[in-house]
Amino acid sequence: MAIRRLLVGLAASLLLALAPASFADSHARIVRLSDIEGDVQIDRNTGHGFEKAIMNMPITHGVRLETGSNGRAEVEFENGSAIRLSPNSSVEFADLSLRDDGQRFSDVRVNDGTVYVNYKHKGGDELRLNAGNQAVTPSKDSHFRLKMADGQAEIAVFKGELEVPTNGGLAKVKKNETFNLDLNNLDHSMLAKGITGFGDDEWDAERSEYNNQYASSFNRSHYPYQYGYSDLAYYGSFFDAPGYGTLWRPFGMSAMWDPFGAGAWAYYPSYGYTWVSSYPWGWMPYRYGRWVYVPTYGWAWQAGGWNMWNANPVVVNAPPTWNRPLPPTVTTGGGSTVIVGNPVMGRPPRPGRPAAPGMGAGNSYATSGGAVPTGSTVARPTRGAVPTAPATATSGSTPAPAATANPSRPSRAITPTQTPNAQPQTGKAQPSTAPSAPARPSMQPAPSSTPKSSAPSTAPSRPVTPHSSSMPHSSGMPSGMHSMGAPHPSAAPSRPSPKH
Repeated sequence: MAIRRLLVGLAASLLLALAPASFADSHARIVRLSDIEGDVQIDRNTGHGFEKAIMNMPITHGVRLETGSNGRAEVEFENGSAIRLSPNSSVEFADLSLRDDGQRFSDVRVNDGTVYVNYKHKGGDELRLNAGNQAVTPSKDSHFRLKMADGQAEIAVFKGELEVPTNGGLAKVKKNETFNLDLNNLDHSMLAKGITGFGDDEWDAERSEYNNQYASSFNRSHYPYQYGYSDLAYYGSFFDAPGYGTLWRPFGMSAMWDPFGAGAWAYYPSYGYTWVSSYPWGWMPYRYGRWVYVPTYGWAWQAGGWNMWNANPVVVNAPPTWNRPLPPTVTTGGGSTVIVGNPVMGRPPRPGRPAAPGMGAGNSYATSGGAVPTGSTVARPTRGAVPTAPATATSGSTPAPAATANPSRPSRAITPTQTPNAQPQTGKAQPSTAPSAPARPSMQPAPSSTPKSSAPSTAPSRPVTPHSSSMPHSSGMPSGMHSMGAPHPSAAPSRPSPKH
C-alpha cells in the first residue's frame, strides 16, 4: 500500500511538472501585420530593438509596434478582428495565448497615440485592451477608437457598445457616444453624446469596409481562420484542377511566376527564421496548406494543415530545376532580417482589379511575364487625380485600359469568389499523387458589383498626402536588414480602397 501511494504521488508530481510546459506551448499563436503605410517600426522581442516593419510579418507574444509621424499599421487577428494604429502610436502585444479549452486570449497595451479596434466576437475568445492602468474588454461585436494622451483616454464608439471601468463599476458606452476616462482620477471621467471626427477616421472606415466586403464569402466549415481571407477573395480565385482538387491562384500570374521569388526571412524567438511574403495577399497561403506546381499551368495554393502554421511554407511537386530560398543559418540570440530578391515591402498603389489568368492581358499590370516589374517606388495616389497604371504593358501584351471610374478614387470591380467545394486537408502536407500533366483548368470571371460605404457618419473627409511605403533594397537598406539573391520580377498587384 505504501508503494502504491508512493507511485500515485510520483505520478501526480510528474503531471504538475509537465503542466507548465503544456501551458507554454499554448502560447504558440501568431497574428498578422496586415497593412502598413509610411514609417512603421517593429520590435520582434529578439533583444535587438526596433527595425523597419514589413507587411505580412507575424505578430507574436511580446512584439511591439510603433508608427512615425506619417505611419499607419493594421494588425489582423485569426477571427478577422483588427487593431489599427494611427501616426505616432505605440502598442505592445503583451499576451497572445491559446487556452486549454481552445479559446484565444489577446492582451494588447496601448502605450501612446490613437488606435482603432474593429472587434468581432467569437465564442469564448477574449481581447483585453489596456489603456494605462485600466482595461477595456469588448464582449460583443464593436468598432471603436481609443486615444491616449496626458493621462487621459478618450473612447469613441462607432458601432456596438462597450463597458468601460469607472470608480462605481462599469459605464456602458453606446454607438455615437464618447467616454473620457481620467486615468489618474476615475471620478473625473465623463460620458458625452456624439463623436469628434479625427483625420484617420476615414482610413479606418475604408479598411473596415474592405475586410468586411471581401470576407462575406468566408466559409468557416472550410477555413477555421478568417485573417487573410479578404485578400484571397480580392486578389485571386479558387478553381478545380483535374487530379489536384481545389486550388487558389492570384490573378494575372503566368506559368513562369515564382511565389517565392521575393520576400524576406525574419527571425522570431522560439520559431527561428520565418518566411514573410511581400505580396499583399501573402499571409494565409504561406502560413497554412501547401504550394503545388501544376505542369503547364504553374504554381497554385492548396488550403489545409490548419492544426499548425508554417514558418517555412510547404512545397509539393516542384519542378526539378526550381530552387526555393532557404532560411539563413540561425545565430545565437537570433539574426537580422534577410531580404530575398527585389520585393515591394509596402503596399503598392491601388489600381483597378485585374482579370483572371487566361482571360487576356487587359489589366493595369499586364506584362509578357504576368507580373509587375520591380525596382520603381510609387506612392499612394492623392485624391482628386486620376490614377495611372503602375506599369506599362510590354510588347505583345494588350495595353492597359484607361481609367473610367470616379476620378477621385482608383477604380475597382468587385468579383465574388467561388467557395471551395472540397474540404481542405488537415495535418501535414502529403506528396502529390496527381498525374504528371493534368489539363489546364479554366477560370471565368464573376459578375461585378459595387460596394456601399460603411464609414462612420461622423468621419470627416480629409486630403490624403502620398506616403512612400516601399522598402529600400540593395542600397540604402535599414540597419538590421540585408539582401540575399538576385532581383525577381514578382511585385504584387495593388489593393484599392473602397469608394465613399
